[in-house]
Amino acid sequence: MTTDFDCIVAGISCVDLLIGPLDLEQPLSQQGTWALDTISPTVGGNVSNSSIALARLGSRTAAMSLAGEDEWGEFLLDKLKNEGIDVSRFEQRPELQTSATAVLMNDRREHIFAYKPGASEAVDRHMIDDHLEFISRSKFLLLGYYALLPNLEPDLSDVLQTIQNTGCKTALDCAGGGGELSPLDTCLPFLDLYIPTNHEAESQTGLKNARDMLKKYRDLGANGILGIKRGVRGVLLNPEANQLLEIPAIKPPGPIVNTTGAGDSFYAGLISGLSRGMDIEMAARLGTAAASWCITGMGATENLKDFETTIGLLD
Repeated sequence: MTTDFDCIVAGISCVDLLIGPLDLEQPLSQQGTWALDTISPTVGGNVSNSSIALARLGSRTAAMSLAGEDEWGEFLLDKLKNEGIDVSRFEQRPELQTSATAVLMNDRREHIFAYKPGASEAVDRHMIDDHLEFISRSKFLLLGYYALLPNLEPDLSDVLQTIQNTGCKTALDCAGGGGELSPLDTCLPFLDLYIPTNHEAESQTGLKNARDMLKKYRDLGANGILGIKRGVRGVLLNPEANQLLEIPAIKPPGPIVNTTGAGDSFYAGLISGLSRGMDIEMAARLGTAAASWCITGMGATENLKDFETTIGLLD
């Protein structure tokens, strides 16, 4: 089947304000005025992070989300357009405020998010149902972060099944700490890719061992590619029920500056590799390389590279 896109990235898109370093262990009342190294605006959310990573890897990419008709919305759309991303299904609405996140960082490169939901909270199943023909022209649709999409979450399994029925493959990212097993339990049969972090999977399953987590997902009807992202330990992949692949992390090509967006970059590299016809192991390695470049930049997209530079880390 002929397609126009390798991946459509849908869901959360926001402006990130990078702030740090802060002493996150002290009460604010004890900090007074704090001299910072960084107060920088950039783009964030899975739509911005993964779509920019995909585009830089040379994948044909579209973004599908909501923003306001405000200065942050214009900033967000301009950034995506400048990366060559199709934003024809990225809607700006005058009654909405563009979503924004303060990324508060300490000197150990740890971070917490202070998130204003804004426009992204208005995302619902109509964003999918109204554009099914458009979605049918893509190999993959990556949707996230479902735990932060309250108007879409109740319909999530139906939405994923609808996407698959167009011939487009589905991938899902959760964030928000992972949350509980519901509604993921009803979604797993309609996912072609699901690779949470170890923390997210532990929260969802109540289990500690990665292999047990993966088995739990299989028992709930998952039949796509599963995995667990394990930080410096790499990724444990479960392409099918009786197959496990250990994908090691790639040594970053420079100092680690900020880990925000590493998971989004991994997903982008994985999907970019699969859409190029790579086998699952090589595609996952491309994902780890993209994540390694990501964490050497201050923002989630600042230091992402093209395909040749990214895959060069695997030599």
